[in-house]
Amino acid sequence: MQCPICKTEMRIASVRTEVVGDESKDRQTEVYTVQELVCRNKQCQNYGKAVDTVRTKIYPV
Repeated sequence: MQCPICKTEMRIASVRTEVVGDESKDRQTEVYTVQELVCRNKQCQNYGKAVDTVRTKIYPV
């Protein structure tokens, strides 16, 4: 993905795992990986800021 301001390719700053529905037997458990993307261009006003978040379902597929 590109920074919306400077169009530089962003980098992943952090990754975490989210679990949804694990506390209820009535709902199927879903697991997601969540990546925070930041701009890597030092001249951009978005530099080092979380510009976008990518949430990908990894279970169940």
